[in-house]
Amino acid sequence: MKDCGLKVDWKVIDAPSTFFDLSKRMHNALQGKEDSLSDEDKRLFESVEEENARFIEPDEYDIVVIHDPQPVGLPAFADFGNCKLVWRSHIDTSSPNQTFWNYLNLFLSHYDAGIFTLKSYAKDGILIDKIYEIPPSIDPLSNKNRELSDAEMEQALKKLGIGKEEPVITQVSRFDPWKDPMGVVDAYRQLKRKFVDLKLLLIGSMASDDPEGWKIYEDLLRYVGMDYDVKVLSNFQGIGDIEVNAAQRVSKVVIQKSLREGFALTMSEAMWKKTPVVGGNVGGIPLQVHHGVNGYLVESVEETVECTRRILENPSLAEEMGAKGFEIVKKDFLITRHLYQYLQLFADLTE
Repeated sequence: MKDCGLKVDWKVIDAPSTFFDLSKRMHNALQGKEDSLSDEDKRLFESVEEENARFIEPDEYDIVVIHDPQPVGLPAFADFGNCKLVWRSHIDTSSPNQTFWNYLNLFLSHYDAGIFTLKSYAKDGILIDKIYEIPPSIDPLSNKNRELSDAEMEQALKKLGIGKEEPVITQVSRFDPWKDPMGVVDAYRQLKRKFVDLKLLLIGSMASDDPEGWKIYEDLLRYVGMDYDVKVLSNFQGIGDIEVNAAQRVSKVVIQKSLREGFALTMSEAMWKKTPVVGGNVGGIPLQVHHGVNGYLVESVEETVECTRRILENPSLAEEMGAKGFEIVKKDFLITRHLYQYLQLFADLTE
């Protein structure tokens, strides 16, 4: 956006660890998890919004885009002047926990527009008049997606603990119950009976203050047990964007077996590298994965096994799917399309 001549800043709210715990619960509840919202929860949430509102200067910007539930309440406490307010949701809120949704929706009445990955994520009765559908995108020039040199690839694969010619399947995602990492392990175990040399990479990014993520990570390690052909890796082991890039390039199949999903950009990342994909038939994954064309959409461990097996057994099919996936991303999921849609939205709001 700055390259287009816009003045753009990025700001982050400050909050105690208790707020992080609450916002994680909100994130899960807004995707349908059962939970209850107490008066104490509301007081904590609103106190953080009010505290951060002190740093807002009225009319500093023409447009402010506020991302996700954590800072959604800022407009209720801050004076933004005459600027236009946009809420950007990155999750599937089509079937939320109603208590949490009703609370969130009270704050949405302050916004001029809302952005969702799919318009269907905007639940009936939402208190925002203008709804825009803008899927995420990848930056093809970033370390996660650019071409790697032979030396970079060799070093990355060494850190991943795999060889370039080994049969590998990979899932890249947060350690989160909605990503169903145990289900991926179950699928791998069935595939291993036929493909005895098969290896599985489970790569995630960990935050030191994410207790749920650490619990899933520890549970996953116990679930994997002593199978040294399964590697559970994260940024805490020095796995970064270049290693993820290499893993997605060398994998025979990249899986995203989500049970609920906002978009799953890892599908487009793998497709850009001409790797066939198998993804859960949920959320934004069907936007990217055209069943039987560039990969498969699945709804169970058994379907994951069958579709992954089909690709592993047929290299020509894998190559064809990889090529088609690349073209889909090139057309629909690069940052150039994303930028164009944002500029269109800004023009709509300021005309």
